[in-house]
Amino acid sequence: MDNLNTPKVVALGFFDGVHLGHQAILGTAARLAREAGLQSAAITFERHPRSLVRGRAPQLITTAARRQALMLEQGVERVIALPFDAQTADTAPADFARALAETYGALAVVCGESYRFGKDAAGTPDLLREIGLSVHICPKVRDAEGNTISSTAVRGLVREGETLRAALYLGRPFALEGTVIHGQQVGRRLGFPTLNLAPADDIVLPRRGVYASEVRLQDGRSFPALTNVGSRPTFSSADIVSVESHIPGFEGDLYGSDVAIELLRFLRPERAFESPEALRAQIAADFREALGRGFHLQ
Repeated sequence: MDNLNTPKVVALGFFDGVHLGHQAILGTAARLAREAGLQSAAITFERHPRSLVRGRAPQLITTAARRQALMLEQGVERVIALPFDAQTADTAPADFARALAETYGALAVVCGESYRFGKDAAGTPDLLREIGLSVHICPKVRDAEGNTISSTAVRGLVREGETLRAALYLGRPFALEGTVIHGQQVGRRLGFPTLNLAPADDIVLPRRGVYASEVRLQDGRSFPALTNVGSRPTFSSADIVSVESHIPGFEGDLYGSDVAIELLRFLRPERAFESPEALRAQIAADFREALGRGFHLQ
């Protein structure tokens, strides 16, 4: 990789979720860099600034690793993830702006309309222009109804189980990622063995219930599945949320492997059943509904 201060066009933002608005910023930076014969990069932070500034960060849409991979998919050549600590939070906006140019080689920057930086978020794109950077501001991206596509909006849709609309905002299905762990074998006893996922604590969880889904494995294979997000109230009174997916006909040991579960369509809320037999019948009905409409975004 070239030196850190190689002349470049820089996309600025935290980019949680890398939704359509973020994609416009990252794609513009990549395009401008190609046209100018410069390197393109995204400068972001390792953790959400609100985790320090406000003492609590929002639950995130993507893990840090997935966020970086998605950013690179938009065409930027490198991702520079800066630590966000007390010293960073106290950095004067002018100092941060100069560091973009002198330390990270920025000749031009691309950001969204609401991008702010430095202590108390007092820095604006005008300050970047004042130190000689070329600034390209991408307008907000809106849906067909005129609503702004934002990370906050995506989180809200996911929490409401509106995964179809969230996918429109993201340009891909919302996914939970993590390592397959051993569960309590409840699904296996019912005749529907499941893989159990332990999502990261800082990732937003969707509305509790059953989803038509797609399970993607590390080796690139993907399988249609039925995923339950909830606490298994038929079998336990403990309010501990788990993510369990059943892949029809799948045989193999996935324990310890990393998977991504794409939640395609909400089917029904979670509820307690009067017996395991009643739950088994409902699971079969869920599969019939999912198969009837297809395991895809519709």
